[in-house]
Amino acid sequence: MEYRQIGYANIRMPDDRNSGIYEYSIYNTFPQEVFLHEFLHTLERNEKENGNDIAELHDYANYGYVEDARSGLREWYRDYMQNTIQNGENKGLTQFAYLSKPIHDSNFTTSTPLHDFEEPQNLIEELNSIINRVTQLFVRQEQG
Repeated sequence: MEYRQIGYANIRMPDDRNSGIYEYSIYNTFPQEVFLHEFLHTLERNEKENGNDIAELHDYANYGYVEDARSGLREWYRDYMQNTIQNGENKGLTQFAYLSKPIHDSNFTTSTPLHDFEEPQNLIEELNSIINRVTQLFVRQEQG
């Protein structure tokens, strides 16, 4: 995700980790894929900023890949990371993605912490968070 030319990933997991449900969507079957997917967005962005022409991470269907009910997008991610996409094009991540140094705090001379995405710190903040989520549900129902 990008906010004012700053890339970030905000992944929230529920308190009840055994439920198998997380806030991204009730349709997502493999929460571990979310972490891999967001990490791959970072590598994808680094590749593009370096001028490399690679496939968009979300374009798996354009290359003949289908999300499987048992393994999600495992094949797509595997081929994307190994630069061996099925249709014969080498449009995945190149060696550059694995050899370039990761982003570090020292790379940002004027960084600004974003407080909008912090987890609730006390009971009042938690209650406000719940009220906001319920309010958003009603707004979505009225719009949709």
